[in-house]
Amino acid sequence: MKNKAVIGIDIGGTGTKLAIVDEEGRILERSSFDTQAQKGGSSFIAAITDAVVELQQRVSSSHTILGIGIGAPACDELAGTISGAANLPFTETLPVRQLVEEQCGLRTRLVNDANVAAIGEGQFGGAKGMSNYALITLGTGLGSGVIVDGKVVIGNHGLASEFGHTFVVRNGRKCGCGQNGCLETYVSATGIKRTVFELMSQYTVDSPLRNYSFHQLSARDITQAAQAGDFLALEAFKLTGETLGYKIADLIVLFDPQAVFLAGGLALAGPLILDPARESLEKHTIAMFKGKSELKLSELGSEDAALLGAASLIYRS
Repeated sequence: MKNKAVIGIDIGGTGTKLAIVDEEGRILERSSFDTQAQKGGSSFIAAITDAVVELQQRVSSSHTILGIGIGAPACDELAGTISGAANLPFTETLPVRQLVEEQCGLRTRLVNDANVAAIGEGQFGGAKGMSNYALITLGTGLGSGVIVDGKVVIGNHGLASEFGHTFVVRNGRKCGCGQNGCLETYVSATGIKRTVFELMSQYTVDSPLRNYSFHQLSARDITQAAQAGDFLALEAFKLTGETLGYKIADLIVLFDPQAVFLAGGLALAGPLILDPARESLEKHTIAMFKGKSELKLSELGSEDAALLGAASLIYRS
């Protein structure tokens, strides 16, 4: 008899990742493609379908695929659609759940990307046994998933917890959503790049980061420069962490979580982002909440939290 597995899909602004995950949360196979290389909704769905078929073929002799769980930004979980995502290569409202289910012939669930990462943290990671916690994903943008009394907060339209689009700076940086001053324009892989370039204009110190164009520079480059002691990189992480910390203080006042977890590519910087965020959180948390909520890194590995969470959608259902 074949073993059971599911396919988890993490749709991101830079790349879309897929994995086959078994019942213990082990990733058996992986695949990915460049999100931005797809032009329009039809091309994007075709790329997902091709990747799913290829993954299925790899395990066809050993595993039965139960379904597909998808985490994506700007999705309406109730309707199964993605609409108006600032970082995806299509503008139309796309019925992703229906199209993937029809073309792949597998039961499919579509949930906000940060929500699935939060679910995965509770299913397989550091939030096991917790009923109240939040997870923030720091990738191309900033997403968040909030769990209250063991349930994901989704709101009336399935759009709740868009923490990355809360206001942080009046008349601040332009965001892909059309607004100015959104948190994700300051605290994300893209946001820290913008901070680095602002710092370059303010300081005359030498830095290896000056050798990159904006499009060439990555969060990994900034992390490596900071680890080597580069002033601009260290200052960028300090400013980014401070902003993150005082906004998490808002989150704690609203939801009283036991813990807040950080995941995503920028979280791979570890103490570079975590230490200033913790210091800022402590400074801006009001007395009645001090010491009651931990700020931690995801235990799933920042790259896999959303994938495992997407897979757990099928197991939980």
